[in-house]
Amino acid sequence: MSWGAFLGLALSLQLIGAMDLPKDLSIDGAPLGGISGVDYDRNAGEWLMISDDRSDKAPARFFVGRLDYDVHGVRALTLTRQVPLRREDGSTFPGAASVSGERADAEALRIDPRTGDLVWSSEGDAPRGFDPMIRRMDRRGRSTGTVPSPPAFRFDSARAEGARPNQTFEGLSFSPDGRWLWLAMEGPVIQDGPASSVAQGGLARLTRLDRAGRVSAQYAYRLDPIQAAPARRGDNGISEILAVDDRRLLVLERSGVEDAQGRFAFHCRLYLVDITGAENVADRASLAGPAPRVLAKRLMVNFDRVLGGAVNLEAMAWGENIAGRRTLVLMADDNFSADQVQRVLVFTLR
Repeated sequence: MSWGAFLGLALSLQLIGAMDLPKDLSIDGAPLGGISGVDYDRNAGEWLMISDDRSDKAPARFFVGRLDYDVHGVRALTLTRQVPLRREDGSTFPGAASVSGERADAEALRIDPRTGDLVWSSEGDAPRGFDPMIRRMDRRGRSTGTVPSPPAFRFDSARAEGARPNQTFEGLSFSPDGRWLWLAMEGPVIQDGPASSVAQGGLARLTRLDRAGRVSAQYAYRLDPIQAAPARRGDNGISEILAVDDRRLLVLERSGVEDAQGRFAFHCRLYLVDITGAENVADRASLAGPAPRVLAKRLMVNFDRVLGGAVNLEAMAWGENIAGRRTLVLMADDNFSADQVQRVLVFTLR
């Protein structure tokens, strides 16, 4: 099965395989789960996968491993090591038992194409007074600094403006040349209007940062509505982004819908967006006034129609080339839940 979208140049994706990872997969006592970000190191042939475990199962960490796939399908993921995320003082992030200190909530991980070091995003820890943050680290998980965060994305204790808890720094992607770092909010900041509902999608901001962390440009992205009426909770937001070239990005949207028994169903869609013609809203304090010229988006894949696609997809990266074609790899976050799966999907790009 293949899907296509056209923004200037034609792009189409073809699914070549899917695999569910074993629930008992672990290394050095750290269980694999909660995968919310992934990137591929072409030089080493290794995959880096960050978990959103908030130091509950093991210290907050990322995993390194090898993913075996070809044109015939996905065969295996082999873990080679796990690396704890470290704070500025060298300590690991605390878990729920700690009464103080920021608890990590990792959501995205990228390899800097210019230095080989890593950047990762945390959604922040609003109850403890820690804002969303982009951090830099080396391959051993040691902190090497932070990327300045736009003030509009900080938490406001009065909830009059700023980021909504758990709807913050969900997606990261470097431009192919490493000049820019793209940052995606999962949902709207308070001053930009309501979060997505069943009736209408909200407005999320995609921000282009230079290497010093300064805002170069910012664009409004119209989210889809929540994909089904929830019996309890429901949401829809961006779960990851990935740069295609200097003007186009893939945007992964994820909608979670909770039924009366507390079980979640997930509905994910992959879009291609182009910044050409979209309004730079970096100087707009609020998007609730005159409607901005939002990013044009075209549907690439509706995962409800993909065998094995109805899972909580949160991680996405370019993989190795096979048969002369680029590959796109997506991974699902199982939330360490017995009734959710860790699934890997691999597509070729044509």
